[in-house]
Amino acid sequence: MSTSMKKLVFTFIGLLAGLAAWPVSETVLYFQTQFSSYLIFSICMGVAFGSVMGGVLGSSEGITLSIKPKILPGIITGIVVGAFGGAIGFIIGQGSLFITNEWIFHSNKLFQSYGIPISRAIGWAFLGMFIGTIEGVRSLSPAKIRVGIFGGFIGGIVGGCTLELIKFNYPDLIFARLIGLIIMGGLIGLFYGLFEKRFSVGVLKLLNGKLKGKEYLLIQKKIKIGSSKKSDIFLFEYKNVVEEHAYLTLKKDDVFINAVDKKHRVLVNEIKITEHKLKLDDIVQVGSSKFLFFYK
Repeated sequence: MSTSMKKLVFTFIGLLAGLAAWPVSETVLYFQTQFSSYLIFSICMGVAFGSVMGGVLGSSEGITLSIKPKILPGIITGIVVGAFGGAIGFIIGQGSLFITNEWIFHSNKLFQSYGIPISRAIGWAFLGMFIGTIEGVRSLSPAKIRVGIFGGFIGGIVGGCTLELIKFNYPDLIFARLIGLIIMGGLIGLFYGLFEKRFSVGVLKLLNGKLKGKEYLLIQKKIKIGSSKKSDIFLFEYKNVVEEHAYLTLKKDDVFINAVDKKHRVLVNEIKITEHKLKLDDIVQVGSSKFLFFYK
């Protein structure tokens, strides 16, 4: 899967996340009068939104990398992080609502037209930010968390503004919230993909075998390569690849490849190495797999 296709997949999974969140949100809204306070209702709504959207979006890394064992942990992490982020986001949204009402928009008309949509969009932005960090939290990668913060926040605020504008301008449209949620989910996925590419130091592209054409963006400080399901680059069904075969380290803008064990060969441009600084168009061979290193 190319990096361009990966962004499309992230976007599509985001659209599905928004779609999945809609019936949950409608169910919580239906029971709104049963809550003891609007704050409790808002927190429950945030938890519902966040857990569903987080769970769906949490599966994206395992899907795009074709690593099935990462899908379920991603979903579980997504539910937990999303639920927490949803609660925080909606609390922040309520706080913003109070501030805009008390200090900024003194006119009720202005508050209804601008204060409420802006405040809620801020809440959606923080929800998006937490959802964006799911893969970074799962993999304990500060670099991926940074990608998620930027991508999720921008996707959340742009998508949140879109959602609130649709609801405001078309209040009688039955599926206004559904349309808005789908757009917002798609934008969170899209912006995550865009920032992932922006923060990457380089790309490894598989040139042969079952995963031929798949591209791996190099973002985190250490990237494990091997046949283990815990590997960041999982080379299943490739010959002569051991569980922990090689690893990449990122030092500023440079990428180094290292052999884990001298017994298991790693070649760069057909020369055996123990450590090597990669250059543009280097051909890396790990077992029977071959990669092209380049920048994007």
